[in-house]
Amino acid sequence: MSVKLKLKIICLLILFSNCKNKTASNLSLSNNIPPNKSQAIVVDKANLFSKIQNDSLTLKIMAYEKETTNEIGLLTIDSLTSGENIQYFGTQVANTWGIGKREKNNGLLITMSKYDKKISISTGLGTEKTISDYECKVIIDNIMVPNFQNGSYYEGVIKALDSLFMLWD
Repeated sequence: MSVKLKLKIICLLILFSNCKNKTASNLSLSNNIPPNKSQAIVVDKANLFSKIQNDSLTLKIMAYEKETTNEIGLLTIDSLTSGENIQYFGTQVANTWGIGKREKNNGLLITMSKYDKKISISTGLGTEKTISDYECKVIIDNIMVPNFQNGSYYEGVIKALDSLFMLWD
């Protein structure tokens, strides 16, 4: 066997051994999904809301869920892992937490990353039929971002929820 062939084989073995721990299943879920064992509706890891605001948001979402069976979660984080897409991250969190009824796929998660200044509204497949990605973007750009720029996170989320409730009915 020639030296060139041996080197090629060694390089291929090294390449494949480095990739073995990076399978698609390992890459599909973010390692940064916060646990939600208590199944809280509002998980404020970035501390954007006061206790009263957190409770108010929770009660508003619970009342809507009781009326419609549609499920909403709200997650705030300090920052994403470098290069992570907030929409993809939000979808992974919603799936991991089980937001939405399985048979209806009627879940929605609002994800906010404080230091990255990124927001996403991730919808289940059933919700997508009523609230489009475009409508979610309009809510983010025209309601949430202007309020957040003023530091009015609570008001921005309340107004976004009101808009989402109107679209979802």
